[in-house]
Amino acid sequence: MTSSANAARDLLIGPDGSPLPKLLYFGIEGVAEQVRIALHVAGVPFDDATFPFSEWSELKPKTRYGQVPELTLPDGTVITDSQAMLRLAGEADVDGILYPANDVVKRVKIEMALGLVGDLARAWRPCIYVGMRPEKFGYPPRSEWTDADDVIKKLRENFLVEDMPRYMGYFADMIRGSGGTYLTGEDMTIADISAYQQLSYFRKGIADHIPKDCLEPYVEVTAWLARMEGHPKFAAYKASKEAAK
Repeated sequence: MTSSANAARDLLIGPDGSPLPKLLYFGIEGVAEQVRIALHVAGVPFDDATFPFSEWSELKPKTRYGQVPELTLPDGTVITDSQAMLRLAGEADVDGILYPANDVVKRVKIEMALGLVGDLARAWRPCIYVGMRPEKFGYPPRSEWTDADDVIKKLRENFLVEDMPRYMGYFADMIRGSGGTYLTGEDMTIADISAYQQLSYFRKGIADHIPKDCLEPYVEVTAWLARMEGHPKFAAYKASKEAAK
């Protein structure tokens, strides 16, 4: 392993007898799932400390910034940003593949892919939060907003027509440019993990007006999703998660 990988593993694992790093988050996938997957693929054991939404009001004042996820390292250091957690997990990969320390060109490609994931998430965010916090978007409180459902429906349908094809085109270009395997080359990286979590959300059918088959027209993207699901370490994580249910 490289010196940076050793340093990352030292932070995450600590000396013998240290407590496991603790990842605190709601009992859902959310933004913490990419971190869970990356830690698993990197070979870092961790305490997946989930809690129900009913306990959030009690836990919130105990967090550093009133939000989760939080990753507490064995030495007590608390990391509060999911992207920082993702990169640290990638740095600690025993195979040096998730976030390769000695390949600046590959890292730049990974960062570009992560940036694209972030852009897609920002484009989608109003479609989610306008129904949860309408006042922040200039609408009345939900209890007073008579046409809320119509506005939300229009926003999400417009996203499918205007934003989804554009971003799927970007991802398809990235896959083709990498050689057609993963987003940045022949190996799965933290960018693939992050993108998978963002894109697979749209296939769950949990957002009204977003059909489960909305990604089906984008065959290069769906083929890449299938390759992700077939990756041995990724599949092993998903299998262990199913077994734990």
